[in-house]
Amino acid sequence: MKKYTLSLASVVALVVLIAGCTLNQPEATMHVASADVNLSTVSLPGATVLAFGPENVLFVGDSKGATVHAIATEGIALEDPVPFNMPGLDRTIASMLGLNVTDIMINDMKIHPASQEAYVAVQRGLQPGAESVIAIVSPTSGDIRFLDFSETDHQTVTLANPASEEVMLWGDMPASTLNITDIDYHDGHLYVAGLTNGEFASNLRKIPYPFDGSQSAVGSIEIYHAVHTQNETRAPIRTMLFDEVDGVSTLLASYTCTPLVTIPTSEVAEGNDVKGKTIAELGFGNAPSDMISFMTQEPDGSFDKKILITHKQRSGSLISMKDLAAANAGDGLKGMTMGPAGVEIFPVPTSSVMHIDNQNQMMLTVIRRNIDTGGADLISQLKGAYFRLSDFVSEYDFPDYAYPEEQAGTKQFHDMVKPMEGYPHLTSDQMNR
Repeated sequence: MKKYTLSLASVVALVVLIAGCTLNQPEATMHVASADVNLSTVSLPGATVLAFGPENVLFVGDSKGATVHAIATEGIALEDPVPFNMPGLDRTIASMLGLNVTDIMINDMKIHPASQEAYVAVQRGLQPGAESVIAIVSPTSGDIRFLDFSETDHQTVTLANPASEEVMLWGDMPASTLNITDIDYHDGHLYVAGLTNGEFASNLRKIPYPFDGSQSAVGSIEIYHAVHTQNETRAPIRTMLFDEVDGVSTLLASYTCTPLVTIPTSEVAEGNDVKGKTIAELGFGNAPSDMISFMTQEPDGSFDKKILITHKQRSGSLISMKDLAAANAGDGLKGMTMGPAGVEIFPVPTSSVMHIDNQNQMMLTVIRRNIDTGGADLISQLKGAYFRLSDFVSEYDFPDYAYPEEQAGTKQFHDMVKPMEGYPHLTSDQMNR
């Protein structure tokens, strides 16, 4: 099994970068009073999924309303890798909205490409018709504000042939809640995954941006589900991204329970009956939540692109693009497997992560459920580590622990991460601390 770790050289470089940053501490978190929030200007009928596009436009998908908004955003470029350290983000937002924390739902989170602020889609209430807001969280100050739609330029498109509200899943879940399961911008078009009101329910819509009133949709998407041992056309894509696989523009898509599928982008065309290639099974009894890609440095100093898929019921699946391309060159999975199978997977500790996105070259931003407090924490994690030192008490943390000489690299790593997590006072120039 391959180990995806940072090289010593990259650790040293990151130590230098972090040393020059202004690091926000958990106690520095700020927010405005609930009386200052004008809900009439910051509320949307719904906000299910988010994505950023060209010129920092924010796409907001409203699944129940079967609409997508394209909203212009602004942000001053943040040059330094400043981490998030915000425990209990859900409690803070609920307080600002005048609600109990049990009465809000965080649906998605994306990082602004320039400002590195976290844009968080929050549903104000659990009832089906509850409105949503977009909270914007600053990594430098911890300040939280809400996107004011009355002051933004925006466009809206309504999806053709949405799923029927009369079709119920599990007795009380309208199929319309799955009109939009994920959205992604690629090469002049917004791609919208979800359900449609047709015999082949799983669908992928392709909408030119800027919106011009036109949209197209594939006729059907068929995939082989190795856990279910059957071809399927109903279950929608749950998370997706576009990337090049052996030089070919490709849609990577992950489904519930958990097939990983490739579809050449050229096949996503009006009326086309798409047959995706199932190159991997990530594990039964699970639903994927997010998929991102980024470059990492290997122990030998080389660089490799990775795909990271986070899950609701499993640890994250870290996959080398090289291994993914090799799997894609084959015929795909056949027969039955409970997985993981089909491609080499390195599991990473992200089982508590609700939402994840690239923050910068160094860091990932995650919203995760704190298993001890129950809160939703907004934090940054180092790429290559995928965990926080301060989550644990280990041998290294005792006052009398002395790092041996062969652990000089480990100590450098610890001394870099501790300030990131709000504990600069626990670093030392001495090997015995």
